[in-house]
Amino acid sequence: MSSWVSWTPEAFALAKAQGKPILAAIGALPPPALSEAEGEISRRFVAVLVDPETRPDAAARIGRHRALIMDCEGTRRAVLPLPSSDSGPTLVRMAIAASLPLPSEVPTDAAWTGAVRETPLDAAPDEAMVSSVFAEISGYGPQADLGLIEVLLHCVGERGDVKAGESLNRALEFAVETNAGLQLSRQARWTYLLWDAHALTGSARWREAAAAASDYLLTELFDAKVGAFRRAPAPQDPVYPADGNAQAAMALLRARAFGHPGAGEAAQKALDFLQSRLHDPLLGLLHARGGEGEYVCGLLGDAAWTALAFTDGFLATGVKANREFADAMLRFLFQELWERETGGFLDRVTRADDPAVLREPHIDPALNALALEACRRLHHLKGNHNYRRWLEWGLRGAWTASDGSARALAPLARVADLHARGRMDFELVGRPGEAKAEALLAAVHRLYLPRKVISFVDPDDQDYIMAHRLEAQTYPRLFACGLDLRRIADAAAPSDVPALAAALKGTPK
Repeated sequence: MSSWVSWTPEAFALAKAQGKPILAAIGALPPPALSEAEGEISRRFVAVLVDPETRPDAAARIGRHRALIMDCEGTRRAVLPLPSSDSGPTLVRMAIAASLPLPSEVPTDAAWTGAVRETPLDAAPDEAMVSSVFAEISGYGPQADLGLIEVLLHCVGERGDVKAGESLNRALEFAVETNAGLQLSRQARWTYLLWDAHALTGSARWREAAAAASDYLLTELFDAKVGAFRRAPAPQDPVYPADGNAQAAMALLRARAFGHPGAGEAAQKALDFLQSRLHDPLLGLLHARGGEGEYVCGLLGDAAWTALAFTDGFLATGVKANREFADAMLRFLFQELWERETGGFLDRVTRADDPAVLREPHIDPALNALALEACRRLHHLKGNHNYRRWLEWGLRGAWTASDGSARALAPLARVADLHARGRMDFELVGRPGEAKAEALLAAVHRLYLPRKVISFVDPDDQDYIMAHRLEAQTYPRLFACGLDLRRIADAAAPSDVPALAAALKGTPK
């Protein structure tokens, strides 16, 4: 019988009561590399398993292919790489060392190697640094993860990188064969990327795959009674995670533009669930309803995905309340998680009862890329110049906090490149919700335009229209505008929107 237990407050209380150190690893099952040392583990440790879906904050402190040893107070004492050729004797030595008090002259956090470091002023990612990352990423093999597929889409769509296009096709073909029946977060992100791939390439193959992935979200993971998405299909216990519901809303708002049945309604219910059932103005977002996620709140990933989902909700519908809630999420991040010395966001809000390892400051480059993308969007949607300053500061801080590999830097490079290229400014003069205005809006969202910013103008506001030279004989109408907000081109029919976007994309920003 396995001696491993889940990462819970009870597990740490047990370690204190027994005076044993803690051995922690990631996964649903004990690491096979430690199977021969099970006897020593049972005798000497309280062994803890961390589900990265339930406790991403704890999983980030451990790292993949490693086991973390802590004392009974939860202070990091050692790391065991896995597999290890002599795990049994090594664990015995580590258990003995972890049971000894730390020297009084050594601070308890000295064992942490640290992700927060002093940031050189010249470390902001410039074009040369960004291009270097993209050059390496563009040659990646077919087994690129979802984050790298998003970067490859960017390299093709924004930079016209032919080599990245070849890698993208290989990665998508491989992923279509392997990404089926995923848990919510991965399924939703994969669905969103498939719609992007179709929007970029026009390929019917990716549209069919995107439609099938959307159907899986709607039929297998959406709980109509709750109005939210489950982490996994029945019969597993229902758990409704914040990050997964935000990603599902984003994916189905994308599907809505392509006329996918039921997508818009389910996306809106997921947004409502995030705001009404998971949000606490003081504590941030609850990580999940149901399961161990109910014990966790204030995670960077949850708030960043939610801010992105609500900005997508605003761009898709023109409902200003969506933009304002996204702004509230971002302000929470700056108030609670902004690293004031170096820039960037810490990955969680610390609590007084946290074990010491969870109080270690940690800057995750991938999560920072999400939060900084939300910052970039809201800088344009709200006209807040401070968001631009924080975006540039955060890019610099998160860039230097990474391990320096192209894989780690790629999401940040994408955000830096989007920021450098500037906004693509659309003005929809028409009332959201009316059929013709909705058709124009959907036509914009069927294109691959990650830099788009849409402003919604009441057609009766003649002072606004005349001041910005957007006059036309009939409305609704979609305008493409330059930096001075003057008309470049306009469209009254959805079929004219691709040419409108092309004219705008070719305008210097």
